[in-house]
Amino acid sequence: MVAENATVGKRYRILAQIGKGGMSTVYLAMDSSLNKQWAIKEIRNVSDSAQRDLVIKSLTVEANMIKRFDHPAIPRIVDLIEEKNSLFVVMDYVEGRTLSSILKKEGPQKESDVVDWGVQLCDVLDYLHRRRPPVVFRDVKPSNVMLTPEGAIKLIDFGIAREIGDDRGERPLLGDARQLGTPGFGAPEQFDPDGEVDARTDVYALGATLYFLLTGRHPRKHKMVPIRQVRPELSEGLESVLAKATRKNPDERFQSCAQMAYALKHYKEEDQAHRDALLLKWRGFLATGIASVVCLVLAGGSLLMANHAQNSDYDYWMGQGAQTSDDTQAEAAFVKAASIKTDSAEPYENLIKRYTADGSLSDREEQTYNSAITEHMADLQRNADTWAQLSFDTGKMYWYYYDGTRMKGDAANSEGQNQQDQQDQQRYARIRAASRWMHNAAETQGFKDANVARIYADIADFNTQIVPLINEGSDAGRYKPYFAKLNDLVNNAGKENNEVIRLEAANLSLDALRVYPRKFRADGVSKEEMRVLADAALDLANSSNTTTDELDQRKKEAENAYKPALEAISNAFVDIKGDAK
Repeated sequence: MVAENATVGKRYRILAQIGKGGMSTVYLAMDSSLNKQWAIKEIRNVSDSAQRDLVIKSLTVEANMIKRFDHPAIPRIVDLIEEKNSLFVVMDYVEGRTLSSILKKEGPQKESDVVDWGVQLCDVLDYLHRRRPPVVFRDVKPSNVMLTPEGAIKLIDFGIAREIGDDRGERPLLGDARQLGTPGFGAPEQFDPDGEVDARTDVYALGATLYFLLTGRHPRKHKMVPIRQVRPELSEGLESVLAKATRKNPDERFQSCAQMAYALKHYKEEDQAHRDALLLKWRGFLATGIASVVCLVLAGGSLLMANHAQNSDYDYWMGQGAQTSDDTQAEAAFVKAASIKTDSAEPYENLIKRYTADGSLSDREEQTYNSAITEHMADLQRNADTWAQLSFDTGKMYWYYYDGTRMKGDAANSEGQNQQDQQDQQRYARIRAASRWMHNAAETQGFKDANVARIYADIADFNTQIVPLINEGSDAGRYKPYFAKLNDLVNNAGKENNEVIRLEAANLSLDALRVYPRKFRADGVSKEEMRVLADAALDLANSSNTTTDELDQRKKEAENAYKPALEAISNAFVDIKGDAK
């Protein structure tokens, strides 16, 4: 056990113990180099050298896998330290409780909460499954899911996650290839010597997890029965969703987490009460319907009329969204339009305009947007150019406007940090959220703004990967390309009429010059080049026409950052003896 105020790895000061398990103790620590809080898990000393090597190998594989991920629901592992006969794992600090601890303390959970958690887990699991190559988590269960005070889900413990190679077997597997899993939650194929795991394996585990949260009955200790046999008040539609997710045969389950997310969002439509209401409605309008069909057949244009009706509905809701001044009504109208023409990007582009008009994308807005676009993603991707443009615009929305509680995570939990450090952390969290959208746009061949999207994607990659690389001592050579991308960002922002984009580009560049000038110098960037970038960033900020208090504040931030950036640049070119170079 590490004492309070002790230092691990010469930089992490232990603040408090925040958790304890059979093999590990978890501490809250302050990073003296980055002035940031991390969680540090201490793995107790294992006397068996073979077992210890296995533990170290497993943690190393997990860390290398996670540092390539970029999803707000996946906490990062940034450092591994062997010290004082213990192994320390440094990771993102997540304030919250595991779903298993919530279940133990409070008992079976509300249906609406469990469905919300399930949809969030579908999103992060679908992100893993869509990677190239795909990643199967293999251990979804309540103890591996944390819930933050804001209601956001975090997926933890990638110890047995598996990266699946291509069909030819030419790519090695990352992670333990054995059929591991937790009895009760693991799918049957995980315990079959000849079984093969894929996305449907995680679908099963997610279904079992939601079953446990709703009923309080552990799937291993009690046979999984229909949930309404345990709690009759639960939804028949939800019972159907979980029954399908936990079928023994993978072919009979949802074939992806995106499919399961859609089912969870619409489970009430399967309820008997809903079907009864539809039946009554059908009977009430049966005569009218028959007459209408006869008329259409006689007119010889039934198919044409049906298509016209759909287009009319779509146009109606798009018109409603465009005409109303009420943001909530406009949002509902555009979401409705998106559900009618599922391959149209127009409703989402209108949502982006609405959401960014006030300079801030809230958590509620982000959840509505993400839910809608995820549901219809496959249809939207059919048109590569349209999808690339929508991805690019979505990425810019996250990059410049997302101001929800999830983006404030570390800053809100870090006492003693100055305002600048909190703003920096929030900025980099937004950048990470935008990353996958910028990659979508950058990787679409022929997209007109692919080069600009690549600038954003590369900057996001740098900010996502640099902390682990610094800790590994393998960050050399990364800074000069990043410096070039910052120059490109400032140049492109100068062509924009959007003041938010101009000011954010200026502040990001000045912040990098304040934090990394010695790293830039080590990679061959000259003092003059850094000063030129600082001047360009300040000019960009000063030439921005601010019309709101928020923009005034961002402009002032850039002006205030300019002098510290120049001082940091000058200090970076002072050698050990104090002679300026």
